[in-house]
Amino acid sequence: MSKELGYADAVKLLGGSSPLVTALDRALGGLLLAATGGGSELAISLFDAKGEAVRLGNQLITGLRDKIKGFSRYDRTRRLQAAHSIIVVTAFFEALDDIDLPFDQRKLRLTPEERARITGLGIGQLFDDWVPAPAPHLDHERFLSRLSFWYLRKAATLDDFVRNLRVFDDLDENQQLDASDALHTKLPSAAARRYEDLHRRLLVEVPEFGLWISEVRQREIGTALARIETVLAEVASDHTPGDVARTLVRAWRAALDRPILSEGDIPGDLTIPTLAQGYVDPDFRVRVVDAAGSPAEETWWDEAAPRSDLAAFLASHLTTPFATDSPLLVLGQPGAGKSVLTRILAARLDARDFLPVRVVLREVPAEADLQDQIESAVRAATGEVLSWPALVRAAGPALPVVLLDGFDELLQATGVSHSDYLDKVAAFQRREADLGRPVAVLVTSRTAVADRARPPSGALCLRLEPFREPHVRRWLHVWNSANAATLHARGLATLAADVVLRQPQLAGQPLLLMMLALYDADANALRAAGETLDEGALYERLLTTFAQREVLKTFAAATDERLASLVEAELLRLSVAAFGMFNRNRQWVTEAELDADLRALMPGRRADPVTGFRPELGAAAKLVGRFFFMQRGEATRDGTRLRTYEFLHATFGEFLIARLTVRLIAQLTAEEAEGAGSVFGSTGCRDHQLHALLSFAPLTDREPILAFVAGHTARHATPAMRRLPVTLFQRLDGRATDQDVRDYQPVTLPVPERHAVYDLNLLLLAVVLNGEVRASELFPDRADPVLGWRRHALLWQAMLSTVAWSSVIFTLQTRAVWLGERRDLVVLRDRDSLPPPVDPYWLHRIHPDHSTRAVTSWQHTHADRFARQSNLVRDRVNETLMHAVEPLMARFADATTTFVASDDGAYSIAAAISRFQLAVLLNDDPAEITRTGNDAVHAVLHCWAPQVDRIVREDGVRAVLGLCDLLDARGSSVARQRWRLELDIWLRRGVSHRSRVDGSTHSS
Repeated sequence: MSKELGYADAVKLLGGSSPLVTALDRALGGLLLAATGGGSELAISLFDAKGEAVRLGNQLITGLRDKIKGFSRYDRTRRLQAAHSIIVVTAFFEALDDIDLPFDQRKLRLTPEERARITGLGIGQLFDDWVPAPAPHLDHERFLSRLSFWYLRKAATLDDFVRNLRVFDDLDENQQLDASDALHTKLPSAAARRYEDLHRRLLVEVPEFGLWISEVRQREIGTALARIETVLAEVASDHTPGDVARTLVRAWRAALDRPILSEGDIPGDLTIPTLAQGYVDPDFRVRVVDAAGSPAEETWWDEAAPRSDLAAFLASHLTTPFATDSPLLVLGQPGAGKSVLTRILAARLDARDFLPVRVVLREVPAEADLQDQIESAVRAATGEVLSWPALVRAAGPALPVVLLDGFDELLQATGVSHSDYLDKVAAFQRREADLGRPVAVLVTSRTAVADRARPPSGALCLRLEPFREPHVRRWLHVWNSANAATLHARGLATLAADVVLRQPQLAGQPLLLMMLALYDADANALRAAGETLDEGALYERLLTTFAQREVLKTFAAATDERLASLVEAELLRLSVAAFGMFNRNRQWVTEAELDADLRALMPGRRADPVTGFRPELGAAAKLVGRFFFMQRGEATRDGTRLRTYEFLHATFGEFLIARLTVRLIAQLTAEEAEGAGSVFGSTGCRDHQLHALLSFAPLTDREPILAFVAGHTARHATPAMRRLPVTLFQRLDGRATDQDVRDYQPVTLPVPERHAVYDLNLLLLAVVLNGEVRASELFPDRADPVLGWRRHALLWQAMLSTVAWSSVIFTLQTRAVWLGERRDLVVLRDRDSLPPPVDPYWLHRIHPDHSTRAVTSWQHTHADRFARQSNLVRDRVNETLMHAVEPLMARFADATTTFVASDDGAYSIAAAISRFQLAVLLNDDPAEITRTGNDAVHAVLHCWAPQVDRIVREDGVRAVLGLCDLLDARGSSVARQRWRLELDIWLRRGVSHRSRVDGSTHSS
C-alpha cells in the first residue's frame, strides 16, 4: 500500500459508490467520460463533480466510528487514511463556494463539442492518484504547509481547465485578473481553512485519528514509554487477544519488573531500578531517508529538530501506513538504550491490536532468512513451534510488530556484508501485505554502522539523542529513591545532578550514567573527586574501581599486593582489546581476534605483575566481557556462537591505549637506564612490544589518545621518560627494526608502512611528552636536519591513507627557526592556529648573516621544475596549488621563483603582483593598496633578474598598469599617478628597444 491514498480508492474503501467514482474508475486523469453497459453516455462536469465530491465527503465521514468497528488494526488504519483523503478533496471543492468567482460555475458544464475539443485535459486531474496524508515525522504545521502546496497545484490545474472551456472569453481584463487571483490565491487558502474544519470534525468522530496529529513540543520527560500504553489502550479495539498474542505480551511484560542490569553486575546491597522504573524516555530525531547523505553522518541529522515525544511518535507510527510500508531504523550510540527500547515497546503494546515479536539478532541464526529468524525468536520466547503464517493467523486482527534488535551485532560478529538487509526486510513487508498479512518492522543498530545497510528510500530513520540535564535529573531521582536506605546506612549522600554533570560525555548515555552512579556509591567517590579532576584521572579511577570489583568476586581474600596485580591484569586485557580495535580501524574486536592478540602479546607470565604482559590464556576474551561498560555483541552462524566486544564509550578505549603506551614507555625507560650501566656499554632497551602495538595506525587517528598521554605524562613523566621517544626515533632512523612480536598481526601491512607508522608515532610521543621537539634533536648527525625531516614526512605521506595523513597534518605543525647558520624546525601540536607564512630566506638556506640578504633580488630555481615535479609525483595537494598558479607561471615564468629583498622579509615578484591584484579587486584599505602597489612596481621594475626576457617584464608592467586603470575607475590610491608615470616610461623604453632589435612595434 502506498503511503498516500488516491481519492477514488479512498471512497471505495469506505463503501461509497456514485457516478463520480464510476467516472474516475473509467477515465482518471482525462475527461470524466465513460460508456455505461447499456451504451448511454455518462458525463460528469466540473460543476457535477464538485457537488458529488461534497455530498460524498459528508456522507462517508458521518458515522465513521461505526464504520471502522470490527476491523483489524491494519484495516482501521487504511480506513482512517481513506477518510483523510476524502476530507482533503472535499475541502477543495467546498472552498469553491467561499471565493468570489466573476462567472457562473454552472458554465463549467461541458457540451459534446467542448468535450471533444479539450480531450486530455480533464477534471480527473483534480482527483489524481495521491492525496497528502499526515505522517509521524511531520508536525501539524509542516503537514499543513505541504497540504497548502498540494492545494496550490490543484488550483493551477483548475485554472487551466477553466481557460480551456473559454469561460474567460466573456470577461473583461479586470474580471479575468480577479478570476485568476481567486483561483490561484484565495482558493488554496480557503481550502486549507475548510480542511481544518473537516479535520476537527473527523477528530470528534474518531478520536483515534488524533494519534496522527504530531505536535512537536517539549513534553514532560516520560519513563519506560508508559504513555504509549495509555494512548494505545484508549483507541484499542474490542477484540479479545488470541492465545499467542497474550503469551508473547506476557513474556515481554515480565521484563518490566526485572533490573536493568543483569544480576552479575549488581553490587550486593544496592538496588538496581527495574526496567519500568529506570528507563527514561530519551530525546530523538527523525528523518525520511533520501539521497542526500547517510544516517551515519552527523551532519545528515542537522535538518531534523530534536523531539521529546518518543512515546507519542511510536504510537503514531504504528497506527499509520508508514509502519507497514518499510522498516523503521532506530539508531543510537552504544549504551543509548536501543535494546532496552525494544524490550519496553514489546511489553507496552496492547495485545488487542498488536502482536509484538522481539527478535534478538544475536540469538538467532545469522545465516537464516528473516522468516526463520522470527520463528526462532517466537520459539525461544514461548516454547511453542509456530510457522510465521500460523502465528499471524493465530493473532487474529492484531498487527504483527517485529522488533529486530542488534543489526550492528550481526554485522560485527559475522563479518559478513549485509548491505541489502534492510531492503530484504522491506521486501518481506511488501510480500506480507500482498498476502493479506501486513507487518510493521523496527530495526535497531549502532549509528556508526548505519552506512553498512542503507534503509530504503522514503523509510523513516530515528536516532536516539544523549540525555540532557532534565533526563539526568529524572534518572537520578529514580536511582536515589531506590537506594536511599542503602546510601544512608553507608553514611553517604545521594548522588546530585550537579556532580554527575561535570562529566557530560558520560552522563549523556544511560549505561554510562549507571556506571557513574555505581562508582559514586562507593564512598561518594565521584563527589569527592571534585571539579578539578581531569578526564584521564577520572577514567583511571573508574576503570580501576570496576576492575577491582570484578577481581574481588573471585579473590575476596587476596592481599593488597596480589589484588593490585590482578587488577592490573584486568586493565591490561582491556588495553589489549582497545588496541585490537584501534589497530583494525574499528570500534569493536571479535572474540577470535582478541584471543589471538592476547596469545601474541601475553606469551608467558612475568615476575613483575605490574609492568609486563601476563597471560590468562583461553578465558581471556570472555573475561573482558564481564564488564558491563564493554558491550558484547553476539550472533549465531552455522551453529557457532560468534562474539564481539566494544566499549560503551569509545573514549574508554582511547584512555586505555594511552595508559598502556605510557606504562610501556616507563618500562622501557627503566630498561634503558639498566642497559646504560652494562660493563660492555649501553645495550639499549628492546622496544618490540611498543613497536608491535604502535606500528599499525597513527595515534592521530583518535585525537583523545594524545590528550590522555599528555595528561598522564604531565603528572608522572620523568626527564628520562620524556627523552626516550626521541632516542627510539633516532635509532629507528638508522635501521629497520627487527624487534617485533611477530605473532601479533591485527592487520596485514607491508614492512615499509609499519616502519613509517611506528616512526611517526614515536615522533608524536616525543612531541606530546616534551611539548615540542626540534629537527636537530631528531637528526643530530645531519648537516641539514630539515632534509631529514622532509624525507620522513614524505615517507609518512606516502605510506598513510588520505584520511590518516589528514589527521596528522591537522595535529602537527612546524615553525622555521635558525640554529646558528643551520636551518632548524620546531615540531609541535597545534590543531587550532593557521601555519605561519613561508619565509623565502629560510626556504633557500639564506641565514641572517648570509651575503645574499644584502642584494636586491635573487633567483634559486626555474619555474618549470615545479610543474615537472608535480606532474611526476601527482600529489593532489601539490597539483591543486599548481592549478592555482598556472596562470601566473604561464605569463610571468620565473617571476614565481625570483625573490625581492624587503625589510619585513622576502617575497617573490609573482606574490607581489598577486597581492596588489587582490588588494585592488577586493577594494582593501587604501593604505594596503598603496603598500602592495609599491611592492609590485618595485619588484617588476627593479628586481627582475636581467637575464629574464624583456617581454616577460613588459607583461608584468602591463599587469600593473591594468590595475592602475582599475584604480582610476574607482578613484582610489594616492600613489597611482607616480606608478603610472614610472611604469609608462619603462614600458616605452622597452618598446623602443625591441623595435630597434627586431623591427617589431608594441603599443603601451
